[in-house]
Amino acid sequence: MKSLDNSPAIPQHPSWKICALVAALAVTLDVLLVHSPLVWLSVAGVVAVVAQFRSPLSGLAVVIFSCGLLNYSPFEIGALSRLYPGVVAIGIFLVAWLVSSLSWSRTSLFPSNPLNKPLLGIGVVASTSMFWSRLHPDPEVSYSYPHSDVSWATTQVSQLVLLAATLCIPIAVAAGIKRWKDVETVVMTVGIAVAIGTLITAGGLIFGFGSTYAILGATRSYWQQPWASSMEPLTALCLPFLFSGVLFGQRSLPRYWLFCLLFMLCLLGVVLTFSRESWLLALFGLCLVSASWLRSRVNSAFTVFTIALVLIAVLFSGMIGLISQFYDPDQVYGFERIYFYATALQLFVTHPLLGVGAGNYQFFDRSYEGESAGGIAHNQFLTTAAETGLMGLVMLLWLMFLLLRIRRQLRMESVDDSHDWIRVAGSAFLVVWMAECFFQEAFFATAAAGGGMQVMTAIVYPWIFLGVLLAVDKLSRGAMSVENY
Repeated sequence: MKSLDNSPAIPQHPSWKICALVAALAVTLDVLLVHSPLVWLSVAGVVAVVAQFRSPLSGLAVVIFSCGLLNYSPFEIGALSRLYPGVVAIGIFLVAWLVSSLSWSRTSLFPSNPLNKPLLGIGVVASTSMFWSRLHPDPEVSYSYPHSDVSWATTQVSQLVLLAATLCIPIAVAAGIKRWKDVETVVMTVGIAVAIGTLITAGGLIFGFGSTYAILGATRSYWQQPWASSMEPLTALCLPFLFSGVLFGQRSLPRYWLFCLLFMLCLLGVVLTFSRESWLLALFGLCLVSASWLRSRVNSAFTVFTIALVLIAVLFSGMIGLISQFYDPDQVYGFERIYFYATALQLFVTHPLLGVGAGNYQFFDRSYEGESAGGIAHNQFLTTAAETGLMGLVMLLWLMFLLLRIRRQLRMESVDDSHDWIRVAGSAFLVVWMAECFFQEAFFATAAAGGGMQVMTAIVYPWIFLGVLLAVDKLSRGAMSVENY
């Protein structure tokens, strides 16, 4: 008798019961997805809420992914059409922060940091300007929307909510970061959101889904406009953190390979934006981080020589002619912003003290420019001056001055070399963030922006990074205290 051990193996077909079970599950999933999408939305919502109350970092992760990748409203009409998943996630995150606080005292909720006073001043000035505009409205301006029944009062309430949430986000983020490892986790989470957005945008370009339009002869892809309003500035703001991790974190970051991968995808994402603003800000951030890396390894004279050599190469390489196309009105758009700037300056001159009221630029702009109105000035300084006057502009400049002090402190503090990457990244990020104010409302969300509260899903990211830097300062002081002890 032949041994059965050497006989050829007989293929085993799966049981009909297993096949039936797989088919039943497939049909069930199809029915639930196609005919009952609200069931799945409800399940996802419950999971997201549980995650936000589970821990500060998991709640922050929900905010990051919701604002970056779910930047659309599931409702088409009504007030709920202006409410986005990212906005809901931000609200729950702040509620979870308040609930998790040990006490409701002022010192526990708002610990001492150098930004408290200017942030409070901005809140007071904005609220006062809105109240003043209600008492003294301009009789020549219609405080209403031509194609919407949203009232002026609703707009001002939205403006207050946006402002309050913005001022609380960095404090809540800093409170949730307890260890140096948490800093790395938050940066990687933002990087992963950018990477996913990059891959989806690349897919849109390759397969042609989503609405598209051309700039500089290239097709720019949109899918429900999350890349336009959230991911576009985020790529440039996130790039210094990832690039600094690549240059300075080779020996200190345990997941260094992931930083390298995320940096490459983020760099691709910046390119795919086809945005002059994003390209310039990203280049600025890369140069700042590179200069810090060169300065730490070679003397200053060699660094200056290298930068000068690169600039000369750019001048004589013919790139200036290519760059000039960015400002050719026949190939690009955006030059209508000059009229928005002029309107903002006019409002500042005519309302110098408290402006026309926070969030009210849109009403005046529509009255002056008609259908060509932009709704916002696309410049943080001009929007602040127009809406909150000289007092608001002073508060904004005070805040920026203190941010520069924080940047200087980040550059000077050094507990050990393992955290140099986040200090260099934070220093570069603060400069890039302030430079972004020349291109759009980078610091404070205004209800004048299109999409209602949608702008909050883009504004949240730099304030999250600011919260990370406040946590870095707190961790550095704690390490120094232990070291001195």
